[in-house]
Amino acid sequence: MYQTNSTSDNGSPLTNEEKLEQTLKAMQGVGEVKVYFYYGEMTDDQDANKLFSQYFRGTEQGAKNVTGMLVVSEGASDIFVKNEIRAVVSQVMQLPIHRIIIVPMENKEEK
Repeated sequence: MYQTNSTSDNGSPLTNEEKLEQTLKAMQGVGEVKVYFYYGEMTDDQDANKLFSQYFRGTEQGAKNVTGMLVVSEGASDIFVKNEIRAVVSQVMQLPIHRIIIVPMENKEEK
């Protein structure tokens, strides 16, 4: 599996957002990219169902799942790049496509 550096330039560990950003930047046509995770609130039903599965996965009881994402990319103005980003993020994050929003990054040189 593809591994990114696990620390940033200042020696601190990378967040999941930063790891995904590094990976997306390596894709052809994506350019500069920023990733934002949305952590939805869990309902009581979800809490009860997840308690048992979290025990076996070894995750913290208070950990929240990513329920949506915003990706801002220089290459997102190209529909083919946008679709490729959406497909990759959907597979990697195990999110349905309608939970992923991809928008073009503002090009400061045009102003």
